[in-house]
Amino acid sequence: MEQDKKRFGEAIIAGVVVTVLFGLVTVNILASVPLAGPFIGGIVAGYVAGKDFLNGAKAGIVTGFIGAVLVALDVIANIPFIREAVPQFTAVGGVLFLVLALFYFPILSFIGGAIGGIARAGPKAAAGRCS
Repeated sequence: MEQDKKRFGEAIIAGVVVTVLFGLVTVNILASVPLAGPFIGGIVAGYVAGKDFLNGAKAGIVTGFIGAVLVALDVIANIPFIREAVPQFTAVGGVLFLVLALFYFPILSFIGGAIGGIARAGPKAAAGRCS
């Protein structure tokens, strides 16, 4: 049981690091809104969490919420992480993006986490869990 909690924590940390790194690349190099970061971070979190798709999806959701909070801190602190990607955002647009990020980060991370959990546990584990 203690090993599962440790692995779950490691999965969340790995997923958040990947989410933030992909976000930095997406925003600063490609100058676009981060969409791949939460998804790929969720896949990493789900794969590290292992066991089954449900455990991977849980790790993905937590990863997505933490990523959304980091984006919120970025917007609040006025760091150019998001503002460089979409320079035409006004203050209202930034708040609107923040609200949307609180929804789409966890959703994309949930999907990625489920995929990562299935990749680690195998499709038979997912089929056995659903039936």
